[in-house]
This record gives sequence, structure tokens and C-alpha cells, in this order.
Amino acid sequence: MKHTLFPWERGVRFDRGVLVGELGPGQHRLSWRRSRLHRVDIRPRTMTPAAQDVPTSDGVLVRVTVVVRWAVSSATKFVVESAAPEDELYTAVQLALRGAVLTRAHSAVHAERDAIASEVLAAVAARAGELGVTVSDVAVRDVVMPGELRRAALAELVAASEGRAALERARGETAALRSLLNAARLAEEHPALLELRALQAASTVVVDRPARRS
Repeated sequence: MKHTLFPWERGVRFDRGVLVGELGPGQHRLSWRRSRLHRVDIRPRTMTPAAQDVPTSDGVLVRVTVVVRWAVSSATKFVVESAAPEDELYTAVQLALRGAVLTRAHSAVHAERDAIASEVLAAVAARAGELGVTVSDVAVRDVVMPGELRRAALAELVAASEGRAALERARGETAALRSLLNAARLAEEHPALLELRALQAASTVVVDRPARRS
């Protein structure tokens, strides 16, 4: 029996239940009576475990989601070591994420997303290797705080905005008072300025137009 493996596939061959080895891309002739071939896709793929609510070190439940980039590095291990290697990797990622978040206060989880991702990557590396998998990248996609904390954060932003607006109004009023104070000092030092200003305000322009002759 002929088997064709594509460039992104590896074949794990068994003869009469005994592991023989891996087969690379190409066409292979195997005995249909005694040989069995497990195809393994070695192309990189993405895993997005379900969001989980993790308690932080200060007792706040934070919902965190990660994205994991991985690929099969050993087709033989991937077939032999576990009946469900993807599920095993999924569980390892969730446990590593939980361990990384548990050591942090809720206020630090979002700020330290990159550090958490690095810790998860390091924590799953050994188990992934046992499964014939290489995890190339982990990224923290979402960090969702409880509704009460989100509302408190929004209220804090609104208060800060109102405080800045009040500060600008106070600065404007201070500038106006300073201008009035300077004007009062000028008037006190130079009384003639008040008279000139009064004349300027009271002056009118009279245009003498000649009467029309009938």
C-alpha cells in the first residue's frame, strides 16, 4: 500500500504494534497487513484557551485570556506520549497562567502582561517537550477586571478630568485677577491714565455733512 506524505506532514510507523520510526515527506510503500501509519501535521498553529477567573494575591478574581503559538517538534512523541497531547498542552497552559496571576496584585496584572506571558512560556516548556511540542510564543490577550473595579476606575478617570477642568478655570480666574491688579497699580501710579481712558470711552465722532441744495 502506498502512502504519500506532504511537506507539512510526518508519519509515525508501527509494524505489528511495534514503533519503527518516522517517515518524512514523499511516497512510501507499506504492508497493509502489518504496518500502520499515524500522520502528524507539523505546521505551526494557535491555541486560545478559554478565559478563566483567577484569584490575585489580594483576593480579586481577574479574567485572563492568553494566545499560544505552538507546533509539533517530534511526531513520535506527539503520537506515543499522550492520547490527547493538545488537551495536555491546554491544561499545562491554564495551570501556568493561574500560577503567574496568583503571585500578583490585581493592579499589576494588566501592567505586567508581558512578564506573565514569559512566565507561562517558561512554565509549559518542559511539559510541551515531553509531548513532542515546541511553544514558540505566549501572549496575554485580555485582562478583565470585575465590574465594581471597572466602575471605580471610570469614576477615577471622570474625577481626574473634572479636576483638570477646575484647575484650568482657576488659572483663568487668577490671570484675570492679576490683570485687574496690574491695571489698578497703573491707575494709582498714573492718575492721568484714568482721565485719558474716560475721554476715550466718552468721545464721539461728529461728521459734518453739507446740506443739500434744492
